Amino acid sequence: MSDVEKFPMSSNAGTSTPNADIPSIDVDSIIERLLEVRGSRPGKNVQLTENEIKGLCYKAREVFLSQPNLLELEAPIKVCGDMYACLLI
Repeated sequence: MSDVEKFPMSSNAGTSTPNADIPSIDVDSIIERLLEVRGSRPGKNVQLTENEIKGLCYKAREVFLSQPNLLELEAPIKVCGDMYACLLI
């Protein structure tokens, strides 16, 4: 199965088609639960359901697809990075 079949796209560039398989989630609630363990011991687990994880993945995908692939910047500009492809502008 190709990526196009797995993740159908609408005719609108950068937006995904609503799909019955995509779970409806409350992103703010999930973020609150994740932040609740901030001061706890490292590695403390936060229980997320499979649907919440899938929903977060789909929401993240929507955000990434809505962002431009190219940034148009004015010269002069300094770009530096390291061997791990982390760029500092």
